Amino acid sequence: MTMEPFANYSYFDDFDDEVDSVEWSEAEWRRYLSKIDGDVSLFLRLFIETRNIINHMEIIASQMGWIKQSGNFVNSLSQIDENDPYTIHRQPVAIVTRALYCFLIKNWELFMSEHKSPDPQLCWVYGRILNIGERDATFALACMDAGDDNLALCHFKSALKSINYTMDIIQKVRSIRMKCSVLLEDAMIACFDLREVWLKVMDSCRDELNDDDDE
Repeated sequence: MTMEPFANYSYFDDFDDEVDSVEWSEAEWRRYLSKIDGDVSLFLRLFIETRNIINHMEIIASQMGWIKQSGNFVNSLSQIDENDPYTIHRQPVAIVTRALYCFLIKNWELFMSEHKSPDPQLCWVYGRILNIGERDATFALACMDAGDDNLALCHFKSALKSINYTMDIIQKVRSIRMKCSVLLEDAMIACFDLREVWLKVMDSCRDELNDDDDE
């Protein structure tokens, strides 16, 4: 499965000046953020529809308009206008991270409502780990935005540690409650996708750092 839309470093740099030049009111920024929320919801819907297809992330990236052909975006369902400022909020990896963590949270809520809840302590730990993982991924993206790739790598590694712990908990619950395997298998798909996207972006960070060293 190719993850090129998420490995392309051009999605992360050279948009600070563009944002600084935008003189929007609070209401205009709120409308912009609503569009971002719409894209997160769109990604989530597409993920739910295609999650069992092998190359579902590539399919979603195309439908979101993140894949270019001949210099143009194709098949874009995004609510974002191409003339809107390119802030950190609309980075593909930021949208993927927000959407998949929303999925993991809702997935766990459904699991607890449809089946007898596992150990309350385990539920607390699971929720806490989800929070920590999303926080570190968000910090990593902010560091990339600021050009601090080494610091971004530190946060991505912490996020990966959290997602691996998340998967360990899911596997533990699956071994106890085989009847809820469908819900938990979906959670594993989301975790694998998050991990794959982050690893690709980490590779692009390292490439950028190596290019800087060569100059």
